[in-house]
Amino acid sequence: MLYSCFGFSQNKAIDSLKVIVDTGVRDTLMVKTLNALSWEVLNAGDLNESYNYAYKASELAKDLDYSRGMGYALKYIGLTQYYQGRYLEVLDTWTQSLKEFEKIHDTTGMANLVNNIGGVYWSKGNNVRALDYYLRSLSISEKLKDPLRISSALLNVGGLYAEMGSYDKALDYYNKFNDYREELRDPLLTTSYLMGVGEVYYKKGLYDEALYYYQEALSSNDVATSRADNLIKISKVFLKKNEIQKSVDYLNEAYEVAKSNDQQLLVVQALEALGDVYKYENLEKSIEAYKEAELLAKNIEANDELRDVYKGLSNAYALLKDFQKAYQYKELYVAKKDSLFNLATDDKIRGLQFDFDLKKKEDKIGLLEKESEIQLLKQKRQKSVILVSLLTILVVFISAIGLYKRYKFVKATNLIIEQEKKRSDNLLHNILPEETALELKEKGKVEAKKFESVTVLFTDFKGFTHFAKDLSPEELVNSVDYYFSRFDQIMEKYGIEKIKTIGDAYMCAGGLPFPTTDHPFKIILAAFEIAQFIEETKRNAGEHVTTFDIRIGVNTGPIVAGVVGIHKFAYDIWGDTVNVASRMETLSDPGRINISENTYDIVKDVFDCKYRGEIEVKNRGMMKMYFVNGIKDQEFLDRLQLKKTAV
Repeated sequence: MLYSCFGFSQNKAIDSLKVIVDTGVRDTLMVKTLNALSWEVLNAGDLNESYNYAYKASELAKDLDYSRGMGYALKYIGLTQYYQGRYLEVLDTWTQSLKEFEKIHDTTGMANLVNNIGGVYWSKGNNVRALDYYLRSLSISEKLKDPLRISSALLNVGGLYAEMGSYDKALDYYNKFNDYREELRDPLLTTSYLMGVGEVYYKKGLYDEALYYYQEALSSNDVATSRADNLIKISKVFLKKNEIQKSVDYLNEAYEVAKSNDQQLLVVQALEALGDVYKYENLEKSIEAYKEAELLAKNIEANDELRDVYKGLSNAYALLKDFQKAYQYKELYVAKKDSLFNLATDDKIRGLQFDFDLKKKEDKIGLLEKESEIQLLKQKRQKSVILVSLLTILVVFISAIGLYKRYKFVKATNLIIEQEKKRSDNLLHNILPEETALELKEKGKVEAKKFESVTVLFTDFKGFTHFAKDLSPEELVNSVDYYFSRFDQIMEKYGIEKIKTIGDAYMCAGGLPFPTTDHPFKIILAAFEIAQFIEETKRNAGEHVTTFDIRIGVNTGPIVAGVVGIHKFAYDIWGDTVNVASRMETLSDPGRINISENTYDIVKDVFDCKYRGEIEVKNRGMMKMYFVNGIKDQEFLDRLQLKKTAV
């Protein structure tokens, strides 16, 4: 009954907006009306009609030079593309939308778009970049005191931590949403919250709790675009509870809902899940579902889903004892898995750099100002030289005095120029590796480079969010600066490149910008020093320093490195190697160094390591991990001229 009432109310709103559109008036109110109509139609599940109204709004906004209207029109166009799984097109569209909001300094629109772009990176499996964008959106929204944007960012951060396996952090961010839930009474956000908490409990293996939250979401889920996903998640819970028929029923409904709304990606996911479920009772139906999913996944280039479909078909044919086809699909699965692993990182949004760390932002602005000052000083010098030359010709009898004054002036000017240039260079080298900084100064840009072997280290403070809420801003900044300043010294000692900090996380890499062979050993020695420093701090902490436990994760493999952005640039690295290193940190224990099998294979003869088991890593399958307990071959480290570190 409630669903019917909502649908009636929604249809009434759509009809009212269409009446205004039919007047044909070409003004900013018409742009707003078309955008509102696009949003209402999108919630009703008609993606094509939603796109058409948003496109009309963008065309009229362009004619009227109405930036805010254009920003929202592009946002809604991007939403229709997002629900259809067309992520590359979404990035193009939302990049243009963000530029429109930046043009008019609309911070609310900027916070919204930064949050949405984070969602695209999440969908593409780049969790580190996604978290960066979500935290930037949260920072902007908190300054605006906007409960809607704050809630959206909190839910996205919670969902990202859930996917990374940090379930306690995920629930912490989800529960913060409850502070705004009653005030907003937003069905979309409430559904997102219920689905997110259900997902956390599902991943923790608490299926009854997961089912409760999923069904709560379904009972209040009147948004057609998310209903199919909700049904698929419920079906997976019933499969875990071995209630096969209920799982099939929910998946059939999900398939119909997704198909009727042209949500092709969700259609593929429903068919893939049906293939998984039918393997328990009807292998022919299982293969039929997988085949239909395979065809559609190819059409829409849903490569992650296509990889999983190939795996399912291989297993199904194996159960039928058709080993030729099983082998054929096994080969396709392996090929698709490898191709996904080797995909280059997309750089579609180079110009959208927001800096969550205000101090770094001020440093970069200062760098630009100093470069401008240098240019002004050069111009002054040129004018002075010309003026002195003319005076020398006209006033010969005071040439000695004039030359002396000129000499003093030029010397002073050169000294100022040299000092300011040195300060600018120091600032630039503090932001970028020396080789990268030189390339940027010489060419005005930096070419992205691929490194075949780099070791990436992540650290994270346990319980930081819990402690941070009780600290004053001064205490919080002093504590973080105390730890990260010492980390920077350790990185400099071992010749390791600091990449960035994200909140309480610290990220660095060895083996770049100049390739080396000893980077795994240096990274682990640096990790030991970090762990030792944390333990010493707990014993001898000052009055204004909060003590924490720390988790450390390490992985070795190929990455791509480069400078992103044309303003407020930053040196960064991308690739599965980075994501795996982040997972190693998430799954480490306090005070311990957790390394991947890739790193272990290199250092196992030099360091004493303990096998911990396997974990599921997105796009990589099951991966082994190890704790590093100490040094096994000190002579080898001495030959590398590495300074011995107490363990």
